[in-house]
Amino acid sequence: MARGLGTRGRFAVAYLLLGAAVGAGVGGFLVLVRNPGPQPPPTWSAWQPQATQLNAQVLEIADHVGSAYRLPSGDQLTAVKVGGPPNGKDIRAIIVPTKPKPQTLADFDRYEKTKSIIFVLCGGGQNCKINEGEPSPARGTVLRREALELALYTLEYARPIDNVLVFVPPGPGEKTLTSTLFFRRSELSSRLSHPLRTTLPHKPPLPGRIAPTEQATVNDLTGSSLYRYVGILPANGYGKVLAITPAA
Repeated sequence: MARGLGTRGRFAVAYLLLGAAVGAGVGGFLVLVRNPGPQPPPTWSAWQPQATQLNAQVLEIADHVGSAYRLPSGDQLTAVKVGGPPNGKDIRAIIVPTKPKPQTLADFDRYEKTKSIIFVLCGGGQNCKINEGEPSPARGTVLRREALELALYTLEYARPIDNVLVFVPPGPGEKTLTSTLFFRRSELSSRLSHPLRTTLPHKPPLPGRIAPTEQATVNDLTGSSLYRYVGILPANGYGKVLAITPAA
């Protein structure tokens, strides 16, 4: 018959079992340290609006983006106003023609105002003209960059907005707000799925100082977004609409 373990033997076995349990626990901890869980995705931008209501978010975006763009004198390039041109209050939709000579509302693509935001880049001169320096392609590029940045921030943070229309200051030969850029979520979705710095990696530049690679990005993302403002039109049985047409 086998002899039972003495007291000293039983303590030795207990210590061995305890040591094995501690070793397994430490091993599991090391595995967890070496194989951490999935990391949270990077933030889309270093700054974001703090408001939770749509109107306040859009105003924050307008202030944030507008204050970053400057003229050579140091003055702000434009004020960024939220809302449409004169007589643009209470519009029902933004419309874009789908045929050369539209006759009825059915001949337009319609973008409901409830899912659209309108900005106006307004210079300090009469009719929102920029009253410092002369209009130039270089300044136009920076204005398009500003419009693009406004659109990206708005589409990222101001849900449920899907469309952003930006009026830019009158250029050569223009006396009133005429030129616009129209951005749709579907066209910028690939850019919204990556942090803003991958699209616009540099600080807002002075006119003529934009990096060549960033200029190529701005040209690529805004080239098909250029539109001309037609006006505020009545649509029978529907209400007022803001009509734009492709610039080219």
